[in-house]
Amino acid sequence: MEGFCTKDIDPLLSLNPSAAEWRRLLQWLHVSGLALYFSDRLASLELSDRLPPAIHEELEQAFADNTLRSKAFLDETLRLNRAFQEEGVLYANLKGITLCPFSVPRMELRSQLDLDFLVDPACAEHAQAVLERCGYRLHAVSGKSLEFKTPGRSNPKLSDLYKVTSHRSVELHLEPEGSPRLHRVEWIQREGVSIPSLSPIDHYLSQALHLFKHIRGEFTRLSWFLEFRLHTQARKPDAVFWNDLLSLLQEDKKTALGYGIAAATSQELMDEFVPSHVSAVTEPLLSPATRYWITHYSRSALLTDFPGSKLYLLLEEELTRKEAFAGRSVQGALLPRRLPPAINCKPEQDSLSAKLHRLRQQILYVFFRLRFHLVEGARYIMASMQWRQFLSGSAQ
Repeated sequence: MEGFCTKDIDPLLSLNPSAAEWRRLLQWLHVSGLALYFSDRLASLELSDRLPPAIHEELEQAFADNTLRSKAFLDETLRLNRAFQEEGVLYANLKGITLCPFSVPRMELRSQLDLDFLVDPACAEHAQAVLERCGYRLHAVSGKSLEFKTPGRSNPKLSDLYKVTSHRSVELHLEPEGSPRLHRVEWIQREGVSIPSLSPIDHYLSQALHLFKHIRGEFTRLSWFLEFRLHTQARKPDAVFWNDLLSLLQEDKKTALGYGIAAATSQELMDEFVPSHVSAVTEPLLSPATRYWITHYSRSALLTDFPGSKLYLLLEEELTRKEAFAGRSVQGALLPRRLPPAINCKPEQDSLSAKLHRLRQQILYVFFRLRFHLVEGARYIMASMQWRQFLSGSAQ
């Protein structure tokens, strides 16, 4: 990750992996969302010729494919925005095209998987009706988030990651009652269409808290850390922005702690980029155990291959026990009692061959998840022994 944050090109110049290592590295970059950022970074440093021809060609093709995919995402985003506005839905766009230009210099560099909208709970039924008219179906509900998918195959191969496909996915996130965020949105222009985006402070905090949420989970795309850093750097000259942010953080300890963990973890993976006067407010909120997890476990947890790691459970225990954050029990996360949800959305017209294909994909996915739980559960148990030693020592 450090290679994205410095003008020192020695680490990049020293790269000399074998063909097999390049293949594994490229797969990791694709899954982490960093592949196109990496390619663009090499091009900016005039180091693209250091890549093996086959790898360079694959990244060039991925960029060309993702340019078309980004345009398709933009078109779909604008289509849904028009539909929401026609229905009078109170909403805001999250992530996606609102990340440009502060977090993402060019949208074609970002690997986007779905569309996200923040919706007033009073408008949830209207928003769902809009999505259903646009061809989506409710696929899953998790807390205050509703996931919608278009029917059909939804688990594309890694080789299709940047291609335009017929499958689409949308998440509606219901705003907590009484929250003012949807009443202070900013309207931005995209392709001549006005769309609502969170205010600058809400947008930045939402990005940090999204990171915090995924740090407390099995897998976090590393590109989100890079985008958070770019956003922070872009806002640095704006003293009013940081003063407003500090006022908000000083009023809300939980938000400040979530931001502090996201910022400290990002800086552990990259470099020091958060303004010192902001860190001075948030870092004292981190307990010794939280700091220890960030310095000793975050790299292992976050730099691992997909589907991730269970080392986050060490941090989760600390946050649920000491900071009273709501979360899953360790026992439930180690050995879930339910089968994983369906990965494909059932179409209205379903042939026997399609049913068999879906069943086969689901069975393979169940065994994939079972292997993850067994391997990472054992890894967690080993790490928890060292963790307990630290906790008992720090308590003395």
